[in-house]
Amino acid sequence: MGMSRNVEECCVTSHPTLKETTLSHRMATENSHAAHTLKPYPYQVAGHAAQGALKLTDDGCVLKPVQRPPKGMREVVFYDTVFNQSEKREEILQLRRLLPFYHGIVEIDTSKYLKLENITNKFDLPCVMDIKMGRVTWEDNADETFKERRQKKWPLREVTGFSILGFMVYNHQKCCHEHYDREWCQKLSTVQDAEKCFHQYFGGVQFDMTSDILGQLLTNLMDIKQWFTTQRLFRFIASSILIVYETNCSRKLGKHQKSHEQSETVENMHQRSPTNLLVDTKIIDTAHVFPSTDIDDNYLFGLENLISIFEKCRQEYAVN
Repeated sequence: MGMSRNVEECCVTSHPTLKETTLSHRMATENSHAAHTLKPYPYQVAGHAAQGALKLTDDGCVLKPVQRPPKGMREVVFYDTVFNQSEKREEILQLRRLLPFYHGIVEIDTSKYLKLENITNKFDLPCVMDIKMGRVTWEDNADETFKERRQKKWPLREVTGFSILGFMVYNHQKCCHEHYDREWCQKLSTVQDAEKCFHQYFGGVQFDMTSDILGQLLTNLMDIKQWFTTQRLFRFIASSILIVYETNCSRKLGKHQKSHEQSETVENMHQRSPTNLLVDTKIIDTAHVFPSTDIDDNYLFGLENLISIFEKCRQEYAVN
């Protein structure tokens, strides 16, 4: 509880006008979206089932339930801080491009949601994977029983510094997506198992496109690594990297269509280019982000191992 208060105080203190800006943003968002028709988000591969599934709005965005305190408020304050229009720090401006675009808070039937960019919206047939980063995925005040339970569930995490929470691949023969859930992924016990899992994930696309997809993915991951190597603002615990790639073999580029009225703003904020549209990679699940003045070695350890494995995969596809 003390740590969560520190996060909120740190964020608000850095931005004296944050409360007023956030409140007006929330109210405008709630009023304009109260009548939206919601649908289940079809590409959720992990997380938040207990709090309520992700929802898809009729303007093409994703609603993520605000979790119970202190996690929920911590994530709201994090997004409010990073996407505060008065923010000028270069580290924050760079971080925005690594996150789904944030449209504020929506309240529907007394439930509050983070309204976020739908990362899959620019793809025809997206394949999605959720990878949780870090060997340590618990807060500093976690008891030993909780730590041991986490370690037993995900034994590979201690070795690689990451864990695959779930993924979805499009099966062209059956014309449907196949979902590999948390229970399936928890059976991955060796680095070789993880490598086979990644090969299975990239099996949704033609073989000759896989090297291009992995090349773009590695570029995206190196951008994330560059940010974590230089930033001294945050420590990310139990955060994930969401990977989405296009498996529609009839095209090489993603959609340019506007998904909602602020799509041009999203394009400008994230500086999208055609070369990025085979793959998109975003940092998600930020309910355990805390202020820090040190390098986030826990996150970087997993990220560097993840990059190494994907580089090996790309070399194997190039040789074959």
